[in-house]
Amino acid sequence: MTKQIQRLVDLGMCREATRGTAEDEADFWIPKIDFDFIPKADVAVDNSSLGIIDSRRDSAVVQKYGEGSLGGIVYDESFGLLLALALGACSSSVVSDEAYTHTFTRANTNAHYAATLFVKDENLDEKYALGMLNQLTINAVVDDYIKFTAGFISKKGASTSSTPAYSAENAFLPKHMSVALGGGGETALKSLRLTINKNVETWPELGSDEPGDIVNKEFAVEGEMELVFDSATERDYVLDGTKKSIDIVLTNTDVTLGTGTHPSLSFDISSASFVDFSRSGGLGDVELQTIRFEGNFDLGTAKTISAILVNAHPAYVSYDALALTDEITIAEAVETAES
Repeated sequence: MTKQIQRLVDLGMCREATRGTAEDEADFWIPKIDFDFIPKADVAVDNSSLGIIDSRRDSAVVQKYGEGSLGGIVYDESFGLLLALALGACSSSVVSDEAYTHTFTRANTNAHYAATLFVKDENLDEKYALGMLNQLTINAVVDDYIKFTAGFISKKGASTSSTPAYSAENAFLPKHMSVALGGGGETALKSLRLTINKNVETWPELGSDEPGDIVNKEFAVEGEMELVFDSATERDYVLDGTKKSIDIVLTNTDVTLGTGTHPSLSFDISSASFVDFSRSGGLGDVELQTIRFEGNFDLGTAKTISAILVNAHPAYVSYDALALTDEITIAEAVETAES
């Protein structure tokens, strides 16, 4: 066995053509900053009394699964797979100016897309089927890359043989972000957090030591924004029960796809309630305020949140589902797979 640092651990991901059926190879190998996804086991304890004071006599593993999270920088291509897993529905346009437009919407089911997770290091090479995204958080601060944290639960791991291969992608920076409330002008923020919660749960069944299914349950969107406290406007959103749309747009103008298209990522929260207000800062500091919000399902737009990603990647479906041949174009294969 070989000693290793965590930089030598590779994580790959592929959306499954059939939920729970492991894919053979990863679509993306994800550049990571944090990683703690590991195999886990639930143990039943035999604590039968034997006429002695000892508390237990035996134990047995009853369920095996994978659980943990990864964190990294929001890149313009691989992040699309996380969005597809988070919202559960994705459609991709045909190419225009060497770019594809991907629209992510919340699927109204308890069986959202799943991914096979590939974990390879100096000692192990494993894959985990039915990887369900439990929570996705996007964090933006003024002095760092835009970052994400994603939590997963999966079936138990199995041995595989994988070959990590990373692709060049475009990152998003604080200067690329704008945030608007209620369809108005840009709101100047110091930081922003957006979290999608899916309340994923394993579904054990008799006859197996791994989940028969992993389901997403109640869907919720929440977050918070930090900005200078220079008026009572945002505070009164909380006190008055004001509801507003929130538009978050990231456009990497440092990169051009084709002749005039830039990689971009946008979130549209149709209606948000502002639910908490706080102030911070010492005696010698410029005072800041933090406003927490929760997304509401809006009957007019029939959604709580949607996202649009523009990049050079053709689609977020399993490569097996694409089934590309010399006689079929990527666009035709995408349309076939999505239908």
